[in-house]
Amino acid sequence: MNKINFRLLYMLLCLWSITCLFNSGVKAQPAGTTNFYSNIKNYNLAPLWRADRLRLLSLKQDQPFPEPYGILGKNNQRFYIHYTSVSKDAGNPYRYNVQGKTRVGNQVRTFTGTITVKQAGIFKPGENPYAPEPFKGYKRGQLICQVALTEAKTAPGSGTIAGEVTTDFCLNSQNQLLYDTIDFGIDGYGNNKFTGTLKALNSKVGQKLQYGDYSFLDSEFNDVDGITVPPKYEKYGWKSFLDAIPSDVRPASKAAIAEEKRQWWK
Repeated sequence: MNKINFRLLYMLLCLWSITCLFNSGVKAQPAGTTNFYSNIKNYNLAPLWRADRLRLLSLKQDQPFPEPYGILGKNNQRFYIHYTSVSKDAGNPYRYNVQGKTRVGNQVRTFTGTITVKQAGIFKPGENPYAPEPFKGYKRGQLICQVALTEAKTAPGSGTIAGEVTTDFCLNSQNQLLYDTIDFGIDGYGNNKFTGTLKALNSKVGQKLQYGDYSFLDSEFNDVDGITVPPKYEKYGWKSFLDAIPSDVRPASKAAIAEEKRQWWK
């Protein structure tokens, strides 16, 4: 191989290396979207994860902000999480500092941590297998965020929570960013879907953890109507959830309804 070919090969290798290095630093966007990462820092995302009320955009009415449903470990123990505070970090516009409480059984633990935006995109119009149905007057988008929470060490069984949450949002005609409730009431609707682990402080192995608003990702609990609890898991914290739903053979339990509405984090 002559000197010219060596130079050409060297230049191509350098170009390839630079391209790989550049691409490794670029923030990707969720599938089927145009990149919105640099824009998302201009918005306050806190109301996507913590608010008093939630606007149902397609129904034009309000309701209380949802409390997530969650499952933990091999027995799919019911897991509760509630954010008491979410605030945008003063030094990093992609990071949000959070405080709150988790609950497993009757054990309530406080936590602090962060939610950090890693990807942000606006769904592309037209034929797009990843995109939700368009809705007049709104652009619909999605965030993928890293979640890192640390429970207070003073609580028995405390640990760390790590994983990703996928959050759907939308922009209205005034360019206001909102929690996407456009599909609320449609089969399979959900938002703020987290998947990751909860690892006890003295353990090397974490337990699988999933939670979300109205439903959660890829679980045998998933159903077109929201969440259906398989009978073998009912005893792992799901009794009040089931008893609060009326059936053909019994009415809903008032005590169970009260328990489901109880603000256990206070």
